[in-house]
Amino acid sequence: MNYSSEQKPAKILNLRTLKEVNESLYLKRSSDNAYYSVKKPENNSDRVVFALSTTDVSIEPQIRQVICTNKGKRYNNYQSFVVEPKDRSTGIAVIMIKLEENQTFFCNVRILPLNTLSDIAEPETDSRLLTVNLERSKSILKTDITIVPSNTGEALYSTHDVDVNAVSDLITQSELVELKRELEFQGTKLIAHYFYGILEIIINENPANTGKLPLIPDDYIFNLPNDQLKEMITANAIAGSIALEIVGSNVIKDINRDWTAAGNFIGYLL
Repeated sequence: MNYSSEQKPAKILNLRTLKEVNESLYLKRSSDNAYYSVKKPENNSDRVVFALSTTDVSIEPQIRQVICTNKGKRYNNYQSFVVEPKDRSTGIAVIMIKLEENQTFFCNVRILPLNTLSDIAEPETDSRLLTVNLERSKSILKTDITIVPSNTGEALYSTHDVDVNAVSDLITQSELVELKRELEFQGTKLIAHYFYGILEIIINENPANTGKLPLIPDDYIFNLPNDQLKEMITANAIAGSIALEIVGSNVIKDINRDWTAAGNFIGYLL
């Protein structure tokens, strides 16, 4: 078995938890006027954009809850978020999360290092949340993380399906191997550390009344208490920024420097 697919502790000792990180961040929620539907304004009530800011540095990642489609298929049962390290950034990440009935929590990261949100956004699709079409992206890298609670109460994570071949024409084969290794190990380890707290939130906020945990409903995120909503948004911002910083520093480099905002955000937190 590949080491990355083995279950390992999600918590990293001596690294601030998601709750502790949240103490240094401010959450702002605004109407997402840039991606409103003109044809069906009734769909716009849930189209909001969240921004995370700090008092120390001028970094403000933008996070939107979206619906993802690809080749005409909607990713049902996933709650999805687009992360821009800064407003209108070239280089975005899509985080898709899902809870299964056995308390298995999936955090699937899709990295689009050469796209802006406007490239894939379809605001006129008939949906209350903004729809994004991944088929319209220039290249997608991915890594999938699974987080589960253990018998001792400690969350465990494993990594699956890391794919970086979409940028094989931009770097050498040895650089491609190194990129995959960094995403597969350092990147997913950090993401799991900040995301395992979300599993606790979802389980606690969705008590099982039939012996099975319900799937995360579409309106679940907006109905979270403020502190937990902030944790959910922060975890997505961190996951997306980690992935974009790794791909940016290893692949994009000077092709476009927008990824450095993600690096600055992670540097500030760590």
